Amino acid sequence: MIRAVLFDFDGTLANTLPFYIKAYDKAIKSIGFKFDEKTIVEKCFGKKEKTVCDSLGVPEKTKEFTDSYFLAVKELFRQAPLFAETLPLLDWLKKQGIKIIIITFAYRWYIDQMLKQYNLDDSFDFTISTDDIVHPKPHPEAVFTACKKLGVPPKNTIVVGDSKSDILMGNEAGSKTVLYTRKEYDLFYSLEELKKTNPTYIIDDLSKLKDIVLKS
Repeated sequence: MIRAVLFDFDGTLANTLPFYIKAYDKAIKSIGFKFDEKTIVEKCFGKKEKTVCDSLGVPEKTKEFTDSYFLAVKELFRQAPLFAETLPLLDWLKKQGIKIIIITFAYRWYIDQMLKQYNLDDSFDFTISTDDIVHPKPHPEAVFTACKKLGVPPKNTIVVGDSKSDILMGNEAGSKTVLYTRKEYDLFYSLEELKKTNPTYIIDDLSKLKDIVLKS
């Protein structure tokens, strides 16, 4: 029986991935580089700001890059929408008495800002950001932390996400895992590579999670 669903946020509940490209583009240009979208994804996605600057050979520009990136995120992400299925799914899960958690690689200030923006401050039992743990995804620490707080074993949880790190984290913790993928994600991920992480289920519509919860 599923007692809790642990969601990734970006690219899973909210359509933010295209806005990350725009924010990284501004930050990259601020330190004298210019890349196409594919290169931005390869060099920046899933990496901390210092790692990006180190890989570009400009560690001394980390602060400049970070400041520009954070400013762009705060400005651009006001336009980022939730996926159409997000609110109905969250409401349904609540009615089923299922706990709903966010586990994100993003910073605390960011996830708090986004939930406030969407009026979702009280929609989740709690959220776990990269600032709240020692080992980020794909390490299972965040799942174990959530389960301990909930008093629920991992086997009674589902981890839902759109990336390798989400699925690897959930699998390692002993949760069921759901890979959420969309046609427009081809720029960001290779579906064939994602399948190699062995998610328990793969869906292309968040509403399909309802059937998974009911039969698990």
